[in-house]
Amino acid sequence: MLFGYLIVATLFTLTLNNGFFWDTIQLGSLHANYYYTNSFTTILLPNSIDSGHIPTFGMYIALIWKIFGRSLMVSHLAMLPFILGILWQLNIVVKKFIKNEYAGLAFLVILLDPTLLSQITLVSPDVPLVFFFLLGLNSLLENKGKILSISIVFLFLTSMRGMMVSFCLLIIDVICNITFSKSIKDVFLVLLKRSRIYLPALIIFISFSAYHYFKTGWIGFHNDSPWAESFESIGLKGILFNIGILGWRIVDFGRIGIWMVFFILLYKFKENILKSKETRILILVFLVLVIFLPLSMLWSKNLLGHRYLLPIYLSFSLLCACMLFTQEINKKLRQTLIYLWLIVLTTGNLWVYPDGISQGWDSTLVHLPYYKLRQQAVEYIDEQKIDFQNVQSFFPNSSVIDDIDLNHDNRRFIDFNNCSDYVIYSNVFNINDEDYNFIKSHYLVIKQFKKGFLYIHICKKIQMPKR
Repeated sequence: MLFGYLIVATLFTLTLNNGFFWDTIQLGSLHANYYYTNSFTTILLPNSIDSGHIPTFGMYIALIWKIFGRSLMVSHLAMLPFILGILWQLNIVVKKFIKNEYAGLAFLVILLDPTLLSQITLVSPDVPLVFFFLLGLNSLLENKGKILSISIVFLFLTSMRGMMVSFCLLIIDVICNITFSKSIKDVFLVLLKRSRIYLPALIIFISFSAYHYFKTGWIGFHNDSPWAESFESIGLKGILFNIGILGWRIVDFGRIGIWMVFFILLYKFKENILKSKETRILILVFLVLVIFLPLSMLWSKNLLGHRYLLPIYLSFSLLCACMLFTQEINKKLRQTLIYLWLIVLTTGNLWVYPDGISQGWDSTLVHLPYYKLRQQAVEYIDEQKIDFQNVQSFFPNSSVIDDIDLNHDNRRFIDFNNCSDYVIYSNVFNINDEDYNFIKSHYLVIKQFKKGFLYIHICKKIQMPKR
């Protein structure tokens, strides 16, 4: 278990000065900058950066900035209570289902999920979301209503996905803690009494949504939103495609190794393993999460990010660890399967797809060299005295530099439109095929920065000879 703590401490320390990355620019920096600049004079964000949910995370970061100063290090340190909370609650839930002699090793193999470790290096709302999910799950399993209620409130305050996680916990709660063999009247009274746990969160959500709609005229998203395309309805064919993407996400970045372990154990020890009450509970938790959590994602175009599925990853890892560390598994087989799990999962941090295939760069540690490469690219552009307004780039590198690095540099690259002489792009940007092929044929790479699997290219437009 100590080794797991050391891994997290090392990653956290080494990334304290990393800038905001991918969606954290929006959900962390832009939201927090608005409240910081306006000193919390209003609850609602401008439409251009309003994500539709209660922006508590941005408020929290802004409050920390007000107290300790606005810097990258302070922003990362603001995540520390939630990171420690994840370690604390993960330790509790592991010991709840796995004997002490194996608990440390089980804790480690679950903790090493690439998406979880990657999110820990970011100023990300998914860090508190995972903490409150684990806190809520432990409270539910121990039937601690007050703590569960607090967890649900904070899940609602974190994001819309936090609300979906709460809905999953509600289903698990009803199944685990309600006895349906009683009369209909008794069951109804118990459900009514149990609903008090979830009522505070529901009141907060309804109050905020009503206020938001009264002030803005929309809830969730609006047609002029910069990310409205992600919410486009895709029909039955698109939903079936998204189910395939969901399956890919679940086994991606080395998690296929956990599934290999699961199916080997299921094949060899199905009858004995499924007799365990602990295993049956974890099967329930996983099935509820994998069925209901994606419901808010499958219907739309681009809402199946890897980080959105963290509760599914963790619940399945816990289930598989519970199966692996039972007495029925002989020592030699257990060691072999542990090595399989660790090797495949760890190498998941090195999985990089070809340029034409998008991947969740914020959900694997392979993205870590990007920050230094980007800094070198910016320094090169300054050294060559290239005007930023003559350089095109892509998300997430087209944001104002200050919104990424908190360094008061208000320059920004322009969004790619083929109207400038230069373009800076990286495989981290997930450029679409059309833009990628256009750049390859109309621009020449004049400088490359590369480390490991990551690269950043600075390109200059090829001047066609005049006729």
